[in-house]
Amino acid sequence: MRSVESDGPDRCVVGELRRIIFDTNVFVAAVTSREGVSARLILTARAGHFQLIASPMLLTELSGVLDRPKFRRYISLEDAHLFVEEMRKLAHLVDDPDDDFLVLLAETVGAEVLVSGDPHLTTLQRPGLTVMAPGSFLDALNS
Repeated sequence: MRSVESDGPDRCVVGELRRIIFDTNVFVAAVTSREGVSARLILTARAGHFQLIASPMLLTELSGVLDRPKFRRYISLEDAHLFVEEMRKLAHLVDDPDDDFLVLLAETVGAEVLVSGDPHLTTLQRPGLTVMAPGSFLDALNS
């Protein structure tokens, strides 16, 4: 999916891939439900339909979450580390903003969409940034 030119600095221009950020819970959902919406979003990112954006802080948080014992029934510790490394290679990495890092990360890189299953974020209203639940984003990609 390609974007059109927008008015903000660092926004995607015609011909560039849309810049998309996944909240940690989207990655976790992909690991815990390999047939679910979030897993399909990872496959869509791998297929090059949008540019996945991540930061070191986001990947550190993902690693910390997947290191928790409760996730061993879904993924081995070794595979969890491999998954985080794969996401590090798949995503375009940018430096971490200081505070509310996902929203600031989105604004810093001019991301159009932040994908999150966190109700706190999905109700957030920020000019120039759309926050969407994984299912809504996948529906938008497919329409």
